[in-house]
Amino acid sequence: MIRIFLSLFLLQYTFSVSQTHFTLPQNVWRISIQNENSTGNWKGHDGQNGWQDYAYRVENLDYVISQEWKRNITSQTFLIEYGFTDKATFILTIPKLKKFKQTHSWSIADDTTQSPMDQLMTQYFPATKSNTGMGDVTMGMNILFLGNPAWRGGQNKYSVYGGIDITLPFGERLKKYNVKDVDDDGIPHQFKQLPIGNGLTQRRIKAFGELYRKVRGRLININWTVHMSSFSREIINPPISFLWIENADADSISRAIGESVLYEQGGRVFGAIQGQLEIWPKRLFLSAGMDWMFSGRDQYFSKSDVWNEWMVKQNNYDTQKTMATQVLKINFLNVDPFKQIGPVPFELEVGVRWFVPLLTYHTYGNTSSWIRISSYFQAW
Repeated sequence: MIRIFLSLFLLQYTFSVSQTHFTLPQNVWRISIQNENSTGNWKGHDGQNGWQDYAYRVENLDYVISQEWKRNITSQTFLIEYGFTDKATFILTIPKLKKFKQTHSWSIADDTTQSPMDQLMTQYFPATKSNTGMGDVTMGMNILFLGNPAWRGGQNKYSVYGGIDITLPFGERLKKYNVKDVDDDGIPHQFKQLPIGNGLTQRRIKAFGELYRKVRGRLININWTVHMSSFSREIINPPISFLWIENADADSISRAIGESVLYEQGGRVFGAIQGQLEIWPKRLFLSAGMDWMFSGRDQYFSKSDVWNEWMVKQNNYDTQKTMATQVLKINFLNVDPFKQIGPVPFELEVGVRWFVPLLTYHTYGNTSSWIRISSYFQAW
């Protein structure tokens, strides 16, 4: 009993002197629950909302179409971490989308009537879609290579880590188009579905670390991160759209593309830097940072070369994405055994993240906020 008490005491004291911990001590569990709300518009080639001025011709008529998409997401994420050793920590992330809603609007230049084009857009692209369910699950390992983590301290005031993880496609995928799978109005159910995942497996390698110092009795950390991701090639169900071909018949479009296609998402590079300041010793930490993401161009392999090229890149649209965001968060620690409130040690994080205008293209520019609570346990 004395051994258990001393171990718990040392564990809590260790975490009370540092807020960052990319790895955990051996046999320590950290269980976290994060509730997050996010909203954002899809950003086009110029950083403005939507895909603007797309020229389309059908039945010898020319149209110029502009489209906008907006998404609102409420999610809950469970994060389980376990220290295999003092230098290696296993991580499991399980997200659940409690609300996933997309609104889609469009305008047709110089069209003030209920034209055939507007009717086609209404049929193929419902104004509102929604879904709920489990997202893609990530598991991996973080490993300390050099230095000492801030929670341990020591002569070296830095640490360098590496990591690998894999994201498995548990999220609901786009269903197959079926001419007989329609609603009461004759609209195919695929048109009305909002998929949560794309069915691909993501593989990621990571390098990250921290520099830390005490300045006037306050701990200051500088954290950095670099990730590189690749994605598996998978057979997917193609989304049916008429905007690439002068034919608005869904069955003909499906035959031209094929029932299934091979899809490869472009590789991704991610980088981040963050500064952290201890405001209230062993209690309150303030962090601010910025991150960047750049992705390569997607590839599609179907029966139609025209569709393959149209899905990847058109005028004012591209699957090559760029995104930059800023983050601000506050962490409250209740893990100091001498100051702990209540019987269970915990850490509370409140944060906000917003996209950087003019540095976000061909993806959603989101603004999000979250609350996260974590607690630590030790097994022998």
